[in-house]
Amino acid sequence: MANLPLSNIFYRKTRTGIGILSVALGVSMVLVLVGLTQGSLNEYADRITNMGADILFMAPDSSPFLVLNTGVMSERLGEKLGDVTGVEAVAPVLHWRVTSIKGVKKLVSIFGVDLPSYNRIGRGVEIVEGTGFQGPGDIIVDTVLSTADGLKLGDTLPMMNQDFRISGICKAGAGARMYMRLDALQEATGQPGKTALFLIKVAQGRRVGDVAAALESQFEGYKVTALEGFVEELRDNALGLKQFTRVLSVLAVIISFLVILLAMYTTIIERTREIGVLKALGAGKLYIIQLVMTESFLICLLGVLVGFGLSLLGRALILTLFPTLTVALIPSQFAIAALLGIFGGLMGALYPAYRAARLDPVEALNFE
Repeated sequence: MANLPLSNIFYRKTRTGIGILSVALGVSMVLVLVGLTQGSLNEYADRITNMGADILFMAPDSSPFLVLNTGVMSERLGEKLGDVTGVEAVAPVLHWRVTSIKGVKKLVSIFGVDLPSYNRIGRGVEIVEGTGFQGPGDIIVDTVLSTADGLKLGDTLPMMNQDFRISGICKAGAGARMYMRLDALQEATGQPGKTALFLIKVAQGRRVGDVAAALESQFEGYKVTALEGFVEELRDNALGLKQFTRVLSVLAVIISFLVILLAMYTTIIERTREIGVLKALGAGKLYIIQLVMTESFLICLLGVLVGFGLSLLGRALILTLFPTLTVALIPSQFAIAALLGIFGGLMGALYPAYRAARLDPVEALNFE
């Protein structure tokens, strides 16, 4: 009788398969969706910190998500920032977004930059093919966007009611997916002389914290963020991320609970005579409960393992179809998803196990 849970699983293959698949879908849903959200957040933070600047200077009440900020500060403010003790270089950046590339709907960030000053603050724009800006109608795209959308040097892209020419392809991993001349983006978006933020490089030998404090003192109300703490601030300001993760977790538990509850309940009805035989042979209530719970645990465990496989497959599929997206499958999330799937399944098996344990052996043996 020790092998009964395992034997029961393989005896009813269809129902077992449905239970495993349902648990697997709940697990993979948590892993992939949370991984997509977390991966996009991490990838965005990495691109900002990899620019090489030391400090972000933004307008009051600005969001750490640069995609939410537009030109609200005067470009001339950069001259005053450059006069602050400890500041080595200042680069104005105007941010904009386009929602379509070559007729395909997608959200792509554009930085309007003054290339010489932008390159002085850190990594800058690393051209791997072509050149920088030759004219106001030139744009630079990074290697990821170029590969994903089949963009090549000399291609014309209609954006913001204008046609722009790809003059260069830059290395991905820092800044935006696209770059334009600052004055060209200002004119195209109707924001002459405006910028969304300033990137600041601290002079060698100076402490970033001291320079940031000086900027906060001289420009009261403005938002000064040292990039060494940018990732933490970004996560703290990711509105809805924790709630989103919790909702997904609850959904995974509910799915596992309902599927296992239905599967185990119908199984108990089908096995009424079998349970009666076991009780007639001396099986107690505890043994019956243990039998049902063990079978449920095995189904959930197999479902979790299949869910892990589906998550890896889903990640590979997303990265193949959408190269600009990032899915971060974090080890700790695997553990959480596994616990959620197994917990939900075991909770769903409690009532069927209790019902099976209370069956009267005489009535069970007479059950048709």
